[in-house]
Amino acid sequence: MPAAAAEGAIASPLDRPFYFIVVLWGETFRTCFLEFCLASALSPGNIPALDPARRSKFLIATRPDDWAAIGETDMFRLLERYVKPVYIEIPPCPPGVHGCQHMGTGHRQACDMAHRDKAYAVVLTPDSMLSDGSVARLQDLARQGAELVLAPALRFGEEPFFAHLRAMNAVPAERRGGSASPLAITGRQMVFAAVNGFHSETLAYEWDAPGLMAITPAAWWRVPGEDGIVLHSLSWAPLLLDYASVGAHDTSTFDQWTLDGDYLFNNSGGIKRMHVVQDSDEMFLASWGPLAERPIRKTRFPFDKLLAGHFFRQSFYSKFFDPLKRKLFFLPVRWHAKPLNATWAVVEDGAARELDHWLRPLGGPTLSPAEQASDQVFATPNPFIWTLKSLAYGWMYRGRIAYHLGRMIRGDRATGARIMGFVRTFVVGAGSSSGDVGG
Repeated sequence: MPAAAAEGAIASPLDRPFYFIVVLWGETFRTCFLEFCLASALSPGNIPALDPARRSKFLIATRPDDWAAIGETDMFRLLERYVKPVYIEIPPCPPGVHGCQHMGTGHRQACDMAHRDKAYAVVLTPDSMLSDGSVARLQDLARQGAELVLAPALRFGEEPFFAHLRAMNAVPAERRGGSASPLAITGRQMVFAAVNGFHSETLAYEWDAPGLMAITPAAWWRVPGEDGIVLHSLSWAPLLLDYASVGAHDTSTFDQWTLDGDYLFNNSGGIKRMHVVQDSDEMFLASWGPLAERPIRKTRFPFDKLLAGHFFRQSFYSKFFDPLKRKLFFLPVRWHAKPLNATWAVVEDGAARELDHWLRPLGGPTLSPAEQASDQVFATPNPFIWTLKSLAYGWMYRGRIAYHLGRMIRGDRATGARIMGFVRTFVVGAGSSSGDVGG
């Protein structure tokens, strides 16, 4: 018997399957999945570009009525021509549980299945699209031995994002239901629509935008005269995860958090070859939400320009971001709708200098990015900065503070513990994640 066929042997990267994973329920997300996510995944350079010998699958974790409705569409029948759709039933979302957290129920089952079969997982959301050619590139990277492929994941405003795509005739003006019409959208088309149609959440991450935020998952700079940005991100989507490189599968993240929590970090110990998408021409992932959904505005405060860097550093080293995310943050990403030119290097160098100032502990030695990610030392600001920071945090959270203080005065000890945890994390600076990153 050939060694590759021996019991327990793992098939080579040339023939192991791709498992696409999506979790959804309800008509809104079901329609979005069919018209945009699945339609873009079925463009010529995506799922149809996969080697059929891989016997790939599309795992759809959903409710019975949604699965039945999806199965009646022409888009679903087109999907069946290339990969095998697999139904994973999930329970209804319980009252009081956020939808994003409930998605973990489906992610746990689907990722367990991919881990069991040593597949390459491609995790998508129903409100997302891949640029044409992305899956073909993922297949090339898998053949070259990549075990984890990551792309930045930020939020675009649904209304302006699609308005720009419609103006370019990249998406139809009318709703199509589940008709079998794939969407072949280039990375540059998506980037143009994205950088000119940011959600307020992503607009707030612009480094030079006035105001303060307690938690900041990204920093970006516009490139003058170009439809593009230089991005440093703490938010990443796993566009490819080789489960043959994952030993014991840790799904504890899904108990209280979502896939974009510390799931990848907890399962990255065996990963040796990681590929980060730093150029939108290689592949591009777009995700969006309505402008009126969870709008975000930075808090204006006296001396906010002076405080912004201190706030960013506090956020960067806080417990909200694991060492893997902090390590990847130092890699610049270029989203561009036009060819790159010399201006990009100037903006990129300026961004690196700005970040180097704030993310190196003041008064300490020059640290490598990996050392900065695991080092827990915080520079102690002078009393004036510390006082300003404390006042700024108090102003930002004045409503919540009053509410929780009232509960604490009435004897709620758990509320007191939460307040002290907040103070340690954001005002004093403790509570950051520990650990190091392999690979």
